[in-house]
Amino acid sequence: MNQNEASSSQFGYEDHFTPARTRKKRKNRPQAAPPSLTVLLDRASEELAHGDWLRETQQSLRESLEEAFPASDAAPSVLCLGLGSPASSRDARAQLAFLLAACDDLSIDRTNVAAFDPVFAPQDLELLAQLRLTALPDNRQASYELRSPTIVFMPHCDLHLYENLLRENWSPAQLPNVLLIANRLCDYAEKKLASEHPCVARLAPYLTSRPLRPSTAFPTAFNNTSIQFVRASSLAERGADWWTLPDVAATSASTGQSARTPAPGPEQTTEDVKLSRGVTDVSGEPKGPREERRAPGSAPARAQVRSNGDEVAVTRGVQVADRDHGADGADGARAPSASSPSRDQ
Repeated sequence: MNQNEASSSQFGYEDHFTPARTRKKRKNRPQAAPPSLTVLLDRASEELAHGDWLRETQQSLRESLEEAFPASDAAPSVLCLGLGSPASSRDARAQLAFLLAACDDLSIDRTNVAAFDPVFAPQDLELLAQLRLTALPDNRQASYELRSPTIVFMPHCDLHLYENLLRENWSPAQLPNVLLIANRLCDYAEKKLASEHPCVARLAPYLTSRPLRPSTAFPTAFNNTSIQFVRASSLAERGADWWTLPDVAATSASTGQSARTPAPGPEQTTEDVKLSRGVTDVSGEPKGPREERRAPGSAPARAQVRSNGDEVAVTRGVQVADRDHGADGADGARAPSASSPSRDQ
């Protein structure tokens, strides 16, 4: 056997085969349909339920409710603000899945859950309707007056929205109605916090806070998040100076910003009022300057009610004061905290 024959026998193949040829791509081949939003939400629920995070968080929420609302036998209402768009954000789907699981665990009827975010797309609104959640129609910059025990879920919202919520409930009777699941307010240490966000600055030291453990499946959806509430006993000894707040116009002047901004015009789209994590592009009109809050026991000035005389509007489980926001008023959009990472879109 010569050298060529040896090489041939050493590297030859015993079985003959035909090399594969590249198949021609078929034109107009139908694309696979993307999963529906309901399917994506179910996936998020399954991921969230895997492991101990959800079980431990539900236990922490139950314990917090017992401490925050000890005299209440009825299930609390739920107000969800700044959720984001479940149709475009994995984190928003995880937060919605958590909210639904928490309500089911606490036996809260879903018709007692109200939600608002200016970035809600038509698909999001359709999903909320399927889940029997109430989509609030008006943008109130989180200025909701809560007259009964309420869980307020505000994941990674802008600081001024937390301020607006607290200001609207700034009384010894109403602050204990608020159980907030949101960014830890005690973590804010801005130099101008006391002047620009006096409610947050004053209340933070008296809050009972239970931080949520980081979620492995959704690390950016629940980071820096705590269950927070204030006991009525912690407010009993606060003096008149503590309860007296500067009015909104004075606070806005200290920040160099106007207290009112133009409402979105008919030609504007959702992008014009979009507020996603890491992006702040607000078009809306917050409530006008409010009267100065007075100390408990004095006669506080009341905001003007609507012309129909209805002072309180009950939106399926969420009791809020129906104050005059103006015909073109648009309140609170969601925005990220400076400490929270960007939401995936």
